Amino acid sequence: MTDTRLSDLVQAMNEGRINRRQFIQWALALGVSLPALALGPGAGAAPASPPRVPSSRSQTDATTLIIADNLAGNWITLDPARIYEVNSQAAMNVVYECLYHLPDSTKADQFEPLLAEAMPDVSADGKVVTIKLRPGVKFHNTGNEMTSADWIYSWNRLKAVADNPSFLAEYVGTYEAVDPLTLKLTLETPNAALVPILAATPLSVTDSKAVMEQGGADLTSAGTPEAQGTIDFMTKQSAGTGPYRVTTWDIETEVVVEAHADYWGGAPKLQRIIWRNVGDPNTQLQLVQTGEIDIAYAVDPDKVAEVEADPNLQIFQAPTLNLDYLAFNTSEAVGGPLAKKELRQAIAYAIDYDGIINGLSGGASIRPATMIPLGLLGTEEVKDLAYKPDLAKAQELFATVGGPVELTLTYGADASSSNGVSLDVLLAKIQADLQKIDGLTVKLNPMDQAQRLADFRAAKIAFTFSGWSADYPDVHAYAEPFGKTGGAAAKRVNYSNPQVDALLAQGIGELDPEKRKQTYIDLQKLMIDDAAFIALEQPIDRKPASKAVQNVTTHSIYMIQLRYASKTA
Repeated sequence: MTDTRLSDLVQAMNEGRINRRQFIQWALALGVSLPALALGPGAGAAPASPPRVPSSRSQTDATTLIIADNLAGNWITLDPARIYEVNSQAAMNVVYECLYHLPDSTKADQFEPLLAEAMPDVSADGKVVTIKLRPGVKFHNTGNEMTSADWIYSWNRLKAVADNPSFLAEYVGTYEAVDPLTLKLTLETPNAALVPILAATPLSVTDSKAVMEQGGADLTSAGTPEAQGTIDFMTKQSAGTGPYRVTTWDIETEVVVEAHADYWGGAPKLQRIIWRNVGDPNTQLQLVQTGEIDIAYAVDPDKVAEVEADPNLQIFQAPTLNLDYLAFNTSEAVGGPLAKKELRQAIAYAIDYDGIINGLSGGASIRPATMIPLGLLGTEEVKDLAYKPDLAKAQELFATVGGPVELTLTYGADASSSNGVSLDVLLAKIQADLQKIDGLTVKLNPMDQAQRLADFRAAKIAFTFSGWSADYPDVHAYAEPFGKTGGAAAKRVNYSNPQVDALLAQGIGELDPEKRKQTYIDLQKLMIDDAAFIALEQPIDRKPASKAVQNVTTHSIYMIQLRYASKTA
């Protein structure tokens, strides 16, 4: 039966009814190995030429950049006190501004002053931080000049609204306005990640006078509902300092930002940026190919070669800081046999990582050794320590566990990996890999995604697939939640290692970069050995664009770096 169905799949691919990625996914679901697929029928044949979309370059206005994105599905607000979504960070980055920013996320330690005049002045004990503000910065629409009072109000409002990003305000300690252009932060303990934290977009400044005129926030009690007028104002307009200001907000159709005439950094190169609501990646690409759109937010991996072959198009790409991973509950009460480190290590040695990254994800990923993405402090030094497929080693470790073992691997139903691979397909492959260990049986359990996440957060799941993205671009943003006893991710699997806890406390307070790096290297070695989490892949972001688009890059935090964007006619 499998042979007949495989032949049908081969015929469907040759006739162009399915693409190669779909062929691989469905064939894997039938139990065909990746090597067999590589050597199977038609392996050496040249792929059929994809149908061409007429290339009429209709979007020729060099002052307007148009981006296709799934606005209705992924955007909610650009209010700094409430934003916690991923895609809309591209707009947030050009509408509101922080004290510091990260121009290029491939250089994740090279932060620069933005609304601060310089890098912070830190006291000898690391607990008092003084920041001078850039003078002459004007807010959108009102012309009000930014002062330290606006920063105090903005951070107080962030805490008072108590929405998803409000926890970031806790990292800045207590803060006060020394004078109109000076902020002083007092920390309980030194924080080596303070600058990356201060670059997180929820810590942007807003025009306090404009917001208060709309009802403002009750800054005396966290969680107090804010006036609807303020919510509407902060949703449909903007009260920031960035190079662009919001002029249209309708996530069912489009969001438009226009150049801010009084921008302190000089006029931006574009007059406007428009985000159009287009949910399907293939439709996004077609609109780029016809010239109606300049940039597509997403692309099917199977379409990458088509984009690369088009002389009118280009691809902006770079690794993200997102991770797809497996998690094991380390307590015997929930994890059962997974409480034994040797079983977790055996599983890590049995997985065909290359088959996931190059087979299913089409090469659109890299793989870190731990739950800290490559590009952050100390990750390059340990990447060669990542678990690699070694079935003999896996079997040897499994033998120490004793007896046959049956595990249930839980994942979100009707969901996809960060690279768009169906989890039904991805987890079927992992199941097949693990069951090569003699004596290990793995059952798959697709769950409602919301329920799975709730159960995972409540530490009720023994073995699961999940994903993670950063709140701020620093090694500690991953090391703490995954490594610290009671950390956001560690508590979900009851993971605790006192040595890791001690290194975390040391690392966040260490202001010497080289000493700090060594601390996180030592920490990662312990986490690799403990194997409470196994990183499967770190996706590479790819965004097709017209060749007319210039000075744009993908960005692991802002998604698309548009601050320097320009365009030729």
